[in-house]
Amino acid sequence: MTPSAASSALTEARLAEVRGRPQFRGACERFGRGALEHFAHLAPLHQWVTKDLGRGSITLTALILQLRGDLTMQALTTACVGQGVSSPGRVTQLVRRAQDAGEVTVDDGPGIWTRRPLRMGPVFLQSARSRLIVDIESMLMLWPELAPVREVIADDVGYLNFVLVIGFIISRRRDIFGLSARPPLNIFLNREAGIHILLELMTAQAPDRVRLLEEARISRNALSHRYDVSRAHVNKLLADSGHTRADGDRVVFTPELSDSLERHMSLIFSLTHLVSQCLLDGWRFG
Repeated sequence: MTPSAASSALTEARLAEVRGRPQFRGACERFGRGALEHFAHLAPLHQWVTKDLGRGSITLTALILQLRGDLTMQALTTACVGQGVSSPGRVTQLVRRAQDAGEVTVDDGPGIWTRRPLRMGPVFLQSARSRLIVDIESMLMLWPELAPVREVIADDVGYLNFVLVIGFIISRRRDIFGLSARPPLNIFLNREAGIHILLELMTAQAPDRVRLLEEARISRNALSHRYDVSRAHVNKLLADSGHTRADGDRVVFTPELSDSLERHMSLIFSLTHLVSQCLLDGWRFG
């Protein structure tokens, strides 16, 4: 399979088929626990990056450009603005904060600094790689025959190609990855720590429930502390979604939000599956 074929294979029919698999619920639970555990072990800078979809997308774009040897501040800003990922100001904010932490550097040399090579430190690469492993291990519950992909990403060249194919498919399929395709999940994707809070609540539910999201016990204090947001932020997130109802220390989810999260999870699993298949079939960049 080639990246172009993988891109074309990513259809709503495929996502529906994945959601119907008996192992789908278990894969979602494993993904949720793995993503939250990964977040808990990150340094504060990297927690800040991953709590926001835009900042995460900027970082993925920077990682792809660096792996290709094309990362500069100018190239990163151009790519993020051109793909609708972020405004120039948000790119600058992320890079400056990472520079202050010593995790992004700019090569010395003549000319304007924005055109000189920009380098993301090893912690960025380690964080992205370990987060990818969460996706892969969850996906393997649905396609265990793809287990050899673990060996592929253990190699630097294999990992490079995995990330490049992800970037290629996402850029080609804005119709299926865009926020317009993901209501009513959008508000959780767009708000600070929103998706982490939703995954936290998902994994706190009764194991014998019917839907992926039904109801969960909620501690606003715990969520506020864990994700460095206010209790008011948590309350507003749930109220503004229009698909949750607070009932004391419990929150109840609508079937529509449950369906939206299922589609989102099936999209993650399907993307990881198709990219894995490309690399196991022998495809490599260039």
